[in-house]
Amino acid sequence: MTSHAVRDLAARLPPSVGTRALQTDIRFVEFFGLPGVGKTTASSLLANGLRRCGPLVGDVRMAWGTRTFISRQIYRVGIVAPRIKDREFRLLLMRIARFVLESGQSSIADAVRVIWNMWVLVAFVQSERPRQNAIVIMDQGLLQGFWSIFLKSKRRATSERWVDILSDIGVDDMLFLHLRAETGVARDRLLKRGDQSSRMQRASPGRDLDLWSAADRTCHELTADLEKEMGTEDHVGVLASVDVERLASPEDVAERALETVLLACLERHRPCDSADR
Repeated sequence: MTSHAVRDLAARLPPSVGTRALQTDIRFVEFFGLPGVGKTTASSLLANGLRRCGPLVGDVRMAWGTRTFISRQIYRVGIVAPRIKDREFRLLLMRIARFVLESGQSSIADAVRVIWNMWVLVAFVQSERPRQNAIVIMDQGLLQGFWSIFLKSKRRATSERWVDILSDIGVDDMLFLHLRAETGVARDRLLKRGDQSSRMQRASPGRDLDLWSAADRTCHELTADLEKEMGTEDHVGVLASVDVERLASPEDVAERALETVLLACLERHRPCDSADR
């Protein structure tokens, strides 16, 4: 699956890179898109594809690994709690909580869930950011977290913009990979799953189409806001997209994602004198 993309990348690499890891500013690859579009499957296949690149991209890790549900919750508490002592981290948490509450969630339970999810994501990014020559693949990241907030929000007018919070979290080392699909494609794929893990699966028949329309609209609004912000600021990450057609296999989607990630890494390549010494 990776041969064409790797050959194309290798042909464009500076001769000094050789066989060591490509020095790139990209540290996180976040998948974003409608439920059912294949984010989790594509992220796993992408990680395998990047690993087959050998030392070129360094260490490739999946967010949360293979932890069970209970161990994952313990891990989440373990990365959030120690950072509470940091004033800047606490300020970010308070801003997120205020933003969620001002957006007007459908219920207190929804508000608590999305607040906690965002807090965990911020803590996870901060804990992983110091790693060198490592790329972390996330099937549910910060952009998907904001999507969850907006999906059932009652108010869009808040005291600050969501992109400002995202910018202060720090996204210059992130690649946001939007898996774009028609709502019918995503809906059909999601309904074939029997795990009931998404709120879209639990929607009442009368609200199903309205919710999918809102979900699709929210995806477009978030990517448009982020693209606009990236056009006015330097070093605010990379936003890319991969189209998911109805007949596209998970392997097809993952191959396009792999090429996108490798090309982004190449564009964000930076010489590293210390590694050459």
